[in-house]
Amino acid sequence: QLGDFLHWDGLIAVTPTAKNVLDADGRFEKLTEIATECCVNIVNILLQRHKKVHIVMAEGNHDIAASVWLRLLMKQLFGKNDRVTVDDSPFPYYIFEWGNTFLGFHHGHLARIKQMPSKFYSEFAKEMGNSNYRYLHTGHLHQKEVIEDAGVVVERHPTLSARDAHGSRGFSKTIRAAQTITYDKNSGEIGRTVVYPRVK
Repeated sequence: QLGDFLHWDGLIAVTPTAKNVLDADGRFEKLTEIATECCVNIVNILLQRHKKVHIVMAEGNHDIAASVWLRLLMKQLFGKNDRVTVDDSPFPYYIFEWGNTFLGFHHGHLARIKQMPSKFYSEFAKEMGNSNYRYLHTGHLHQKEVIEDAGVVVERHPTLSARDAHGSRGFSKTIRAAQTITYDKNSGEIGRTVVYPRVK
């Protein structure tokens, strides 16, 4: 997951850095209970369909602290499972090498989409140089955008979440969606499925 999995990061419903006031329905305890239950269930479902599962719990600007304990929780729960790997790095840029395919992930709160190729090249030049296909994934702005630069495809993904009052006042309405992308070890992206929520 690309960050901001939890909408707020503690007992007070504000963003950790900018202190924007967020809509909150219920206690933080309930939020964490639902978040952890979802994450564990998703991994277990993936293990039913795939031989190996690699977990990335990216830091977001809404859940800087929560992303830490989510990573550590996933490591504690699945660390002894030889079919699961967990990226537990505190560095908010995450990578996965899949044959000739390089995958990078960053929420987008520290580097804008056009900065992503240079940032990843500066940090992971060797790993990117070992691949023929390079894809970077980001979120943050809840708006789809795809660019290609220096042999790297960078995709900012939409969000499934509905806007709260802060989002409605500060950002344009965007199309909500979730997608799965299939990558081949030797050929890069080979397919994707996009799901749009039904809005009544």
